[in-house]
Amino acid sequence: MNADMKKKLNALTMKEILGYSIHSEDIASTFYWTLAKVFDPNDLVKAKFLSLSNDEKLHKEALLSLHRSTFGNDKYVIPKGLPPFESVAPVKTVGSFTEALETGMENERNAHDIYMYLAKEFPENRKLFKYLAKTEMGHYETLKQDYHFFQDEFKDEPNVKLSQVYASTLFRPLDIEK
Repeated sequence: MNADMKKKLNALTMKEILGYSIHSEDIASTFYWTLAKVFDPNDLVKAKFLSLSNDEKLHKEALLSLHRSTFGNDKYVIPKGLPPFESVAPVKTVGSFTEALETGMENERNAHDIYMYLAKEFPENRKLFKYLAKTEMGHYETLKQDYHFFQDEFKDEPNVKLSQVYASTLFRPLDIEK
């Protein structure tokens, strides 16, 4: 975690950091759901991003449960001035998809760092935060693998449309049977 982010977190209460984390998980779930929709005709790739989206929903629910047990309600506060959340520009080409993957990797690493910070600062919830941190690094590795795959396999074709990629024999034989 960079010094600036650590300084910002040190200035926040647990309620504010939890609010930021809850909101981040919600945004991350939408981010992955949006990427899944890009690959809608391809069940193999789509399933991976739907799984990531579902993981983020479960993280949000776990954090909301902690918020309820700690603060007695679901009314979380989202502090200002923290790093941007995942956003998906129109993903139409391999190049724009790999850019989205880079954004996702950056945000997964950020989430990992925040959960490790929370594990250290709030030892009564250390196990939950460490578990979330480990899961976020798993997401990072998943995205990294896809990033390298698409970079390697399509390095000479960054502007190829994704619709052409997932319609090709590269993916079609691998689609999950309905």
